[in-house]
Amino acid sequence: MGYVLEKAIKTVVDLLSGPGGIGVQLEQMAEEQPELAESVAGFVVRGFPLKRGVAPDEDFSCDPRIRVQVEKLANTQRLKFMPFAGHCAMLLSVEAADDRQELVASQLTAICDAILLVLDNHVGQLAPGICYPGGYELAVSPMDRGGQGFQQVAQLRFQLAMEEGGSRKS
Repeated sequence: MGYVLEKAIKTVVDLLSGPGGIGVQLEQMAEEQPELAESVAGFVVRGFPLKRGVAPDEDFSCDPRIRVQVEKLANTQRLKFMPFAGHCAMLLSVEAADDRQELVASQLTAICDAILLVLDNHVGQLAPGICYPGGYELAVSPMDRGGQGFQQVAQLRFQLAMEEGGSRKS
């Protein structure tokens, strides 16, 4: 079911980095609050089919960053003649680090707000066979020392309903 994982990750990365994605939302926020423009510049969205620590990520060193990965895949066989018909639990890890505490907090808050706006604006079909029914869970860790000075991580979990007919082409 590796192709199902890849399709789910690619769909979410395209949603977050495409038109109407995080970049557009952050630009709109920066117009209202100009101090955000500097703090959220240069963020990176990357998909990882493996858990953190299993795949090397040395080329992924830019802060702030968003890691997209599948946390759980369940084939419930809702449609009996489909190879995959079930749901996919997605995990977005948003990491922010800087030498100033207030900058880390504003980065993380702005990016999380932008992601939530993107998800709220895209309830429904995201791609053929992939539907986002709405709803999410956000958990923010406390600020910690590390990296360039301070770091903070937020984890956003949500479900995708998926139906895959066996075609491995995207």
